[in-house]
Parts: sequence; structure tokens; C-alpha cells
Amino acid sequence: MTQKENETLIDFEQQIQWRWSCGDANGYKDALADDVTYVDPLAGQFLHGREAVAAHFSRILPAGTKTDVIHQEYHKETARALSDDEVLLVFNFTTYSKDDKGGEKLFLSWNMSLIFRKTDDRWLLTHGHLSLRNAFDLESIPRLQEIWKKGYTE
Repeated sequence: MTQKENETLIDFEQQIQWRWSCGDANGYKDALADDVTYVDPLAGQFLHGREAVAAHFSRILPAGTKTDVIHQEYHKETARALSDDEVLLVFNFTTYSKDDKGGEKLFLSWNMSLIFRKTDDRWLLTHGHLSLRNAFDLESIPRLQEIWKKGYTE
């Protein structure tokens, strides 16, 4: 993988992540490989397959849902080629929402590891692993629980 291809992948991931932050999960849904595996603290279990992951996305971000995210930041983005057509993308991802004074405040902060495979000149997500950066932050846990209760039932 060339540096330009790595930059293209990073740009692609940032675009579909911003769509998610704006309430549109279709960017990620459209990028799912058929054999995708996915680990998310909002999922009740490890997910396998495009349909299972897409259904999970629909539960936590139903169509038309507005998120509280107004700003997002990427930190320490690292792209590492795993093969000629697969890249591991690792980064810290921080989202912010409005505060009571019209500014912004930390919403959630994540550790993300994503593997993308290039198939027919298109990036597809083959593996995703998300975890909270501050898993023991007493403010992050209730926010996750609130999201869980709104959109996820087993």
C-alpha cells in the first residue's frame, strides 16, 4: 500500500464516520464486507456477518436519529498494510456535544481498530473493534447505557 492509498482510506473512514455522527449509518452499512466481524461495547455479543452488523447499527442509530455530536477528532491515526489489499487502521476517536453555555464538551472517546479490504477498487470493512478510551470514566458509562436503552434490546 502506498502512502496515498493509506491517506485515501483514512479520508474514506473519516467521511463515513462523520455521516454516522450526523445520524446516517448508511456509510458504514454500505462499507460492510459480507464476512465482517465486529466488537462493540454497545453490542450484547461479538457480531459476525454483514446482516448482523447492519442490524446492530440500525438498533443503535435508527434512520432519522439525530446524534448529539457536533465535533469529532482523530488522534494517532496509523494505517498499516496487512497484505496487498488489506489495511489495519488504528486511532483514538473523540466526539463532542454542546454544553449548556453554547460551547462543546466531551461526549465519548474511543479506541478503534478497523481492518479494511480493497475489493473491486472499493474499501470494505472486514473487522471492527471499538472500546471506550475511558472505560472507567463514570460519565461515559451512563451515556453508553442511555444509548443502549434507546436503541438496543435483545
